[in-house]
Amino acid sequence: MDEWKAEIIHADEAFAEAMTRDGLSQWGSFFAPDGAVIQQGAGELRGREAIQSSMDAATSVGGLASLTWAPDRAEVSNGGDLGYTVGSYRSIGIGADGVEMVSTGMYVSIWRRQEDGSWKVEMDLGNPLTPPEPLSSPEPNPTAQDHRP
Repeated sequence: MDEWKAEIIHADEAFAEAMTRDGLSQWGSFFAPDGAVIQQGAGELRGREAIQSSMDAATSVGGLASLTWAPDRAEVSNGGDLGYTVGSYRSIGIGADGVEMVSTGMYVSIWRRQEDGSWKVEMDLGNPLTPPEPLSSPEPNPTAQDHRP
């Protein structure tokens, strides 16, 4: 069972590494064909195309700039065909005012072993732990007037 847990951890780490290296344009490829995500404000999105379309929309201009994560632990079923990872994530988005905003949270990804022996995400859920905060202070507005006495 420890070997199966290590396989799921490795699959999650490979997913995170690919997204950091290549961007989020291949997000959906790490999901099972009928995999799903549950997103705040959108509910359940099922299937690779719907999942990727949602990520593409989130990363469009003024949206999600980066998403990084790392699994903390994994559990696996006795049959070795279903398991989950739990970990922490950090997302950076661009606010309407152009300021980078950072948010952190935790996630659970449920993984299913595929017929070829690989692991794919069956369901992904994230839970923000911090509200988005400015990553850096915006530049002062040089046209703003100081109204202090």
